[in-house]
Amino acid sequence: MKKQAVILAGGFGTRLQHIVSNVPKPMAPIANKPFLDYQIKLLRENGFNDFILLTGYKSSIIENYYSRDLNIRCIREDTPLGTGGAVLNAWHLLADSFYVINGDTFFDADFSILDEFGNDKPALIALHYSTDISRYGLVNIDNNFKITQFIEKGSLPNTILDGYINGGIYKFNKNCLTPIRTTFKNDNISMESQIFPKMLANHDLYGLPVGGAFIDIGVPDDYLRAQTYIPNTIIKERTPALFTDKDGTIIKDTGYPHGPTVQIIPETIDTISKYYHAGYKIIMVTNQAGIAKNKFTLSSMLENIETITEIYKHYGIVFSDIEYCPYHIDATIPEYKYKSIARKPYPGMILRACDKHRLDLKRSVMLGDNPNVDRIKLPYLKSVLIKER
Repeated sequence: MKKQAVILAGGFGTRLQHIVSNVPKPMAPIANKPFLDYQIKLLRENGFNDFILLTGYKSSIIENYYSRDLNIRCIREDTPLGTGGAVLNAWHLLADSFYVINGDTFFDADFSILDEFGNDKPALIALHYSTDISRYGLVNIDNNFKITQFIEKGSLPNTILDGYINGGIYKFNKNCLTPIRTTFKNDNISMESQIFPKMLANHDLYGLPVGGAFIDIGVPDDYLRAQTYIPNTIIKERTPALFTDKDGTIIKDTGYPHGPTVQIIPETIDTISKYYHAGYKIIMVTNQAGIAKNKFTLSSMLENIETITEIYKHYGIVFSDIEYCPYHIDATIPEYKYKSIARKPYPGMILRACDKHRLDLKRSVMLGDNPNVDRIKLPYLKSVLIKER
C-alpha cells in the first residue's frame, strides 16, 4: 500500500543566501548531507514509500540528485505557483489521501498518531507547541481539535505566553481539495493565506498537537543550530514515558506543598517503579500556580522537588526530567500572569518533554489524581488516575 508524501521543495532560501547560495533551500547541507535526505529518511521510517518533490528554484539540482530513486518523482513549476498552487499542479499524481510537508522544516512527529486521528478528517495540520509565538503566530483549536482561528504574529494578545503553531505537516483527503482546485485554477496560491482560510470557513480543517523536535532551517541561526540538532535527534530511539503529577500523586496535597518537607505516598512508588523497570522514562509534570499567586517562591518549589527526587533515588528510580508550570491568568505576581497551555490539562509540558526526549506518546501514560487536571487534552495519551492515599 502506498503512503504518499508531497514535499514543498521549491523555496528560494532568501534569508540563507549569505550562507548557502549555490543550492535550493531544501538541499542546504546539514552535517554534509542535504536537508531533504533527513526529511525523506524520517518519512521512510514512518512508513512512507511514495515521494513527490515539488521543485522550483534550481530544480535541476534536486532532480539530478534523486533521479535514481524510483520512489521519488519531481514536479517542476516553471513559474512560481505558491505553496498551494504547487500542490494542485501535481493533481494527477496525488493519492486519495496524502501528506504535504514543508521542505524547510524538520518536525520529528510520529505520523502514526496523525494517521489514526486524521483517517476520517478532510484536512489535518500537525501542530507544534511553542513559546516562540511572536515568530510564528498561533493556531487555536476547540475541544474536538477543529481549528477555530489563525492568529498572525502581529496580532497576538499580550496575555498569552505560548501556544500551538503550524508544524508544516498537512494531511489531506484529496476530495476536500476538489472545489478549491476549481476556485483557484491557474492562480498563484498560498496554502496558508488562501486554502486554509477557505477550509476553515467550511469547517473542514483540524489541528492535532504532536510532540517532536522542531526546527526551521530557513532562519540563519536555526540553520546553524540544525547542523547538530537534526543528526543528534534522529539517532535516538523513541521511548515511552510515564508522566506523573506531583501534589496528590507523588506526595500528599497538603495545600500548596513546598519546601524540603514532604509526605510521600508510598503506593505511588510501587506504581512508578513498575514503569521505570519496564523501560519508561519517568517525567514529573506539575502545575505550580502557587508561585504565580505568591503562596511560595520558585526556590521553595525546587526544594520540594529536590527532596522528592532524592527519596526516589533511594528506591532506585531516577527522574528523566521535571516540567513545571508557574503561570496562571489570575496571578498576583505580574511576571507569571499569563494564560499558558503548559498548564494541565493542556499538554504543553508533555509536548515540551517529548521534543527533548523523542518520546513514544502512543505508549506513554499520564499518572495523576485529579480527573479535571490529569486527563490531558491529547486524544492518544492514556491517563491513569489514582486516589490520594
